[in-house]
Amino acid sequence: MRVVAIEEHHTIPEMSSSMDLSWLPSEVQGRLRVPVAERLADMDAAGIDMQVLSVVAPTPRMLPAETAVPLAVKANKELQDMVTAHPDRFAAFATLPVTVPDAAAAELERTVGELGFVGAMIHGTIAGRFLDDPFFHPILETAARLNVPIYLHPAPPPKAVADVYYNGFKDPVNQLLATGAYGWHYETSLHAVRMIVGGVFDRLPGLRVILGHLGEGIPFHLPRIDDKLPQSATGLPKPVSGYFREHFWITTAGYFYDGPFRLSLETFGDDRLIFSVDYPYADNRRAADWFDRLTLTPEVREKIAHGTADKLLRLR
Repeated sequence: MRVVAIEEHHTIPEMSSSMDLSWLPSEVQGRLRVPVAERLADMDAAGIDMQVLSVVAPTPRMLPAETAVPLAVKANKELQDMVTAHPDRFAAFATLPVTVPDAAAAELERTVGELGFVGAMIHGTIAGRFLDDPFFHPILETAARLNVPIYLHPAPPPKAVADVYYNGFKDPVNQLLATGAYGWHYETSLHAVRMIVGGVFDRLPGLRVILGHLGEGIPFHLPRIDDKLPQSATGLPKPVSGYFREHFWITTAGYFYDGPFRLSLETFGDDRLIFSVDYPYADNRRAADWFDRLTLTPEVREKIAHGTADKLLRLR
């Protein structure tokens, strides 16, 4: 069975040098920049046929406008080279200079139209703004018009948030609380809810968004969100859950846990779940072994393994 993983990261020196990665395990740091042959061998060992690559970016507030555009172009060129060399093994999400929305929209148009990229990945908040801000309309409008999704990925919180919420412990603990252990899942789920409540999908009914980590907590909280944010309060034509089930897809990236998976499957349905690893932060073989052990019908397994990704990203 063909297996596609769509939250699989790469980096370029110009970006990794601007990020503090010292708190990550050394094997993870090493895998971020592995040679392509080693990446492919790791995929083969786990039975993963294709990765949709994305560049690990510094938080957008670390990319001033004057450097964001050339850095995004350079990152996308490196991904293009990998895809061109191995078109049957790699596809790519664009890196966008989101601090300059018009330039970001143009770069999305270029990478999709000329390079065949399958969408874009955006990391966290941008200079204290979420994507419901009209400032980012050019980017989202372009994605909707091109019929490609935005992968909404977490990023470390703004310093003011980190200082209050994720402080007072040893530095590695502070970093992990703010990011993969807890913080960024809830910031990203808030980001998604804000996009809905802010009317983004009513203005752009063709916009599609991907969330990793089994929906960043949304499957657990969605009934409560509907209950406490009714249409009488939001003024929206549909309940919040309606937007999630119409405009969002979720992946298994980094979340290889049976209970949360079952809840996600129940909440979103089998047409909205996509297998992913979160390489190199998560291990290919662990992800594949977990997926193989799940009790699923052959039809559902095919959808999650590759069918939904193929359709959403037009991979085949």
